[in-house]
Amino acid sequence: MTELIDIARENDVNLDECVIFVRGKEDILAVDISNAKIRQRSDDTMGFEFSITPKQTLKLEEYFTKLTAGEKFYFNISGTGYRPVYYRGLSPITKEVSPEYEPKFNITLFAQKAIVEPDDSYFAPTCACCEFCYIE
Repeated sequence: MTELIDIARENDVNLDECVIFVRGKEDILAVDISNAKIRQRSDDTMGFEFSITPKQTLKLEEYFTKLTAGEKFYFNISGTGYRPVYYRGLSPITKEVSPEYEPKFNITLFAQKAIVEPDDSYFAPTCACCEFCYIE
């Protein structure tokens, strides 16, 4: 993870204020958390709603158009740890124009929480004759 910290320093990015998306060792994208809303439904479907500049929107769209539906990637919100999710798609981009601030584009990334079972959560059966031997 030292490499990510070095990249962040070079590009003047504060990792504590970003949502970081990782797909492989070299494919990393950081988006400022102040421009994001993250929602999760009871069926473990998540929506990352971004209201960002046109340049950031282009980077986000280019990053996620390489993924296919169901492909696994990881996200990290403000350094809380990497969580695996499956890519489900991007919403259509909408433009938000106001005389009070710069134009922004709204886009939502849809993902589904990946269920990861730890290896030590299962007990090996103690004999082949009974399916309930693993219950303690």
